[in-house]
Amino acid sequence: MTDLGQRLRRHPFVATLSEDNITTLESCGLSYLSFEPGDKLVREGKVADSCFLIDRGDVSLEMYVDRAESRVLQVVHAGEIVGWSWLLPPYLGTSEATALAPVTALRIDADLLRETMERNRDFGYAMLVRVCAVAVSRLEASRRELLDLYARERTESGKRPIQPGDMRRVG
Repeated sequence: MTDLGQRLRRHPFVATLSEDNITTLESCGLSYLSFEPGDKLVREGKVADSCFLIDRGDVSLEMYVDRAESRVLQVVHAGEIVGWSWLLPPYLGTSEATALAPVTALRIDADLLRETMERNRDFGYAMLVRVCAVAVSRLEASRRELLDLYARERTESGKRPIQPGDMRRVG
């Protein structure tokens, strides 16, 4: 087994994948990359051609407020993935992903990954479940942050704080 294969098998994203599916994933243009602080892994609005499994370091996910200013939405750590915009058309990054410290990551070629998911439906389903779990987790974190922001604004404006039951869970 190659060093890349060993690194892949140690990553939490593939922990419950079958050995056949891990071998299939290895065939999707797998490479190992290093990034310095400030390097971009993904650019907002640019073609999303990679999925990164973060091996070491932290990556901020940022969105531009205007052309000059961005806001950090979340920080992704070792053991997580960066990049799921490659999954759905138009395959454009929905945020900036910036290395906050030295980062090492397994890079998966998005075109090869999509083609393989289409051809091998069992593999495709297993990958889709994992990527959707990441998307849901990030959406929930964003929702919590919005609720915190809303609560702070209410408190600062003199309105009563949000009480349990004020916000209905939807979905």
